[in-house]
Amino acid sequence: MRTLKSLLLLALLLPALALANGYDVPNVNPRDLAMVGSLVAAQNDAEATYANASALARMEGFSLSLAGSMLDLKTSWSAPAGSYMEGSPPATTKFMPAPPVSLFASYSGKLADRGAGVGFGMNIPGGGNVFYDNDWAGRGRIITVDRKLYGFYLNGGIEVIPHLRVGGGATYIHTEEYLKQGVQPNVDWYGELATSGGGWGFNLSAEGEPIPSIPLTIGIDYKHKVPMHLTGNAHFVVGDPLLQPNPANPSAAPPVDQGATHDLTYPNVINVGAAYRVIEPLLVAFTYTYNRYSIYQSDVFVGDKGTTIEVPRHYKDGYTFRLGGEYDLTKEVQLRAGVLRDISGMNVDYYSPTLPDGNVWAGALGAGWKIQPDLTLSGAFFYAWFDTVKQTGTLELPGIYDSRAYIVSLGVTWRTDFGKK
Repeated sequence: MRTLKSLLLLALLLPALALANGYDVPNVNPRDLAMVGSLVAAQNDAEATYANASALARMEGFSLSLAGSMLDLKTSWSAPAGSYMEGSPPATTKFMPAPPVSLFASYSGKLADRGAGVGFGMNIPGGGNVFYDNDWAGRGRIITVDRKLYGFYLNGGIEVIPHLRVGGGATYIHTEEYLKQGVQPNVDWYGELATSGGGWGFNLSAEGEPIPSIPLTIGIDYKHKVPMHLTGNAHFVVGDPLLQPNPANPSAAPPVDQGATHDLTYPNVINVGAAYRVIEPLLVAFTYTYNRYSIYQSDVFVGDKGTTIEVPRHYKDGYTFRLGGEYDLTKEVQLRAGVLRDISGMNVDYYSPTLPDGNVWAGALGAGWKIQPDLTLSGAFFYAWFDTVKQTGTLELPGIYDSRAYIVSLGVTWRTDFGKK
């Protein structure tokens, strides 16, 4: 009985998912998405508020960037030969798309004869979901994950000297998470956890043209980590025998409804990029992203009935190479494409169905159509292939995991200088 109770509490308090590279949500603004996030040195509208605030200092007038998208993540699991799960039927997550958005507004002009601008907006910088059938073989590890991180940004940029601009500002991230986990051996028993909370961070950025006569821009954007304290409640649906005192361990907390807390940190991120106009209609952009996921060593969930569970994760830092191109087909139509390689910091020994992560190849295509001089409609399609992960240890559910994700995005950008020519 004591073992079963311990498994129940552990099942409840296992983390929903890691903030690993595979769970970073790409910027779904269609221009940025089509060029796989490579535009840190080539922002041209209000989206710079998030991607590189220093670029606001070289714009003029009011800019509004609005985008919506559909994101779907699919993971297939099968039991490896020779493991204790051998013979279990394979499983695949359900089709449950999420709708990340990107909404930004900015205004730029002159301040003491220097270019300056300010922007505000929000997007979904991280999160994801996992929905397995209630009776799948790994239900004792996870059934449902639904985590969303809502990022809010207030940033500004200013021209320091000709061809050099700096920027920065404040970030607030609010997280909502829900997870459900089964309790073996009864298929009708489960525990679920719902928490929410947020925290503050900041970002700094810069961009410039090192040689003014050459159409090359260098950009850098740093986002500081955001520690968040989440609070909520744990709920159990179990049989009556589990609720009785355990004679072998009278001090053990029974699996009853209780308050719970979870401290979660969104990691530091640094982007360093370059944009070069090869010929007049062709812009090529490259960005290197470094994610400090080594701060994610464990998840600690604390119940207010005396239960504390620490689950090790042991992540290393991750990094991504991004390459994108934009071609002006006509004055009204732009074509875009990009490719990236993402190296995750996940530790395969602790890999579980709660963490559909791995090294990734991704590609994207998109286009922009200038409907009017100040109004552009854009779309993009992004597809990611995760490297197959084989987990054969006993620390987590052994399995062969294959994942893929895609995003479809549509957005509109409106810019105006309020009548100035």
